[in-house]
Amino acid sequence: MESPTKRLRASLSLDEPAHDDRDKFAQLYEASQKSGVLLPNADTNAAEASVSDDDDSDNWDVPTRLSRWLTANGAELDKLRIETYAPEVRGVHAKKPFSSGDRVMLIPRNCLITVEMGKATEIGQKLLPLQFAAPKHVFLMMFLLTDMELGNDSFFKPYYDSLPATLGNLPIFWTEEELGWLQGSHILQQIEDRKAAIRRDYETICAVDPTFARFTLERFSWARMIVCSRNFGITIDGVKTAALVPYADMLNHYRPRETSWTFDDDADGFTITALRGIASGSQVYDSYGKKCNHRFLLNYGFAVQDNTEEDGRNPNEVLMPLQLMENEAPALFAKKQRYLHDSGVYTMHTRFSTCHGDADTREGLSFLRLIVATESEFDTFSVQTPAHAIPPVSLANESRALKHIAALATVQLFQYATTLDQDEASVGTYPLFANRTQALFFMMGEKRVCHFYQSMAYDVVPLLQQPPDVIQATVAEKYEPEDDAKSRYVDDVTAFLLGEA
Repeated sequence: MESPTKRLRASLSLDEPAHDDRDKFAQLYEASQKSGVLLPNADTNAAEASVSDDDDSDNWDVPTRLSRWLTANGAELDKLRIETYAPEVRGVHAKKPFSSGDRVMLIPRNCLITVEMGKATEIGQKLLPLQFAAPKHVFLMMFLLTDMELGNDSFFKPYYDSLPATLGNLPIFWTEEELGWLQGSHILQQIEDRKAAIRRDYETICAVDPTFARFTLERFSWARMIVCSRNFGITIDGVKTAALVPYADMLNHYRPRETSWTFDDDADGFTITALRGIASGSQVYDSYGKKCNHRFLLNYGFAVQDNTEEDGRNPNEVLMPLQLMENEAPALFAKKQRYLHDSGVYTMHTRFSTCHGDADTREGLSFLRLIVATESEFDTFSVQTPAHAIPPVSLANESRALKHIAALATVQLFQYATTLDQDEASVGTYPLFANRTQALFFMMGEKRVCHFYQSMAYDVVPLLQQPPDVIQATVAEKYEPEDDAKSRYVDDVTAFLLGEA
């Protein structure tokens, strides 16, 4: 949604009202140092308040024009303000406190841009028979691009003025030097895939309507990422749709979520409701969901430095290229290959997180058990379960699986240009809002996953090679009292293979 502010995770909040600008600036500075948030100028927030009702609208700044346009059309924003921290870096703050259950904002239906509005355009009608990977995004783009051509005659002009003119924080617009900061990560391929998909959609639309070529591919890409990063999936009058929601799309990301949003049929508008108390001066956040940093960076242009959830689980992932070992017995190799195909599996490449219960990681561990299985182990589980759902087979098989993933993690670490230690030392040497910092946060997340699996093999394999009674005693003493990712894995696997102690 708001770019590039979404990368700024923590609040620039003030627990107490500032007595003067000097006090306010000091509090903001202290908060920014602790949380890693870009510091605004001390007088940034005065712009909206300083505009009187009788000022000429041509002199209003962008946040003021947006707020007044929405309010004139029935929006409820009286307890909110937009803070501009830097060019195209904004957030929404509470002017007055909210209690849990309070409605934070209402954006009326007529101020929303919906998929149906895009379908109703002349170009949208021509595209209805076509198939797109993200059709809702395409139709929102059709309205956005064509309506923006109206300039001052567009009803949505104040909203369009609030959109970032450039999206340099999003990796599809990064330079070659900036992309080099992501060396070794699969996200580079995802970036190229995204660019290719955008180019295909653009060429398809131009083939249907050659006049659409008046929009350059660069402009089309801008619109695609505006929609990708800002749209809300909602239901209006029983119809599932997606919409661009002015003002609401400026809320930055924070977990655990502090607000919830929906389209309220009774209020005939998009509403955001507080799930907890929000103090006066605090930033009002939205949650973009539990996501790996590759999705945050690719779609929103930021990465979360500590992407750990309340339950201690971290959704960051790294792609591991799993494949059968070609040096094993040809007959067993062929049996495993047939088994994969019979299970509907044609690639075992898997995104691993540190949580063995995550769906992708669970599937990846299943593939690992297959890859390292002996013929007798294979004959045991292959008749009972498909390849993507193999549970722990034996202590020996699990030990080999951990060694295999640790070896792959080591190879992966060598693909990166820098080590985790070097990255951690670099954090703080660049502006917190800079692409370089976001690349560091992202790469550190991947490298920590790799180090986790190296640590797993180092610590857990020796344990699994002990007699069952020693394993159970060690688990009860060392792992059961803990609630970290490694302990949860050890508890679950040993309980499955050995039973409860």
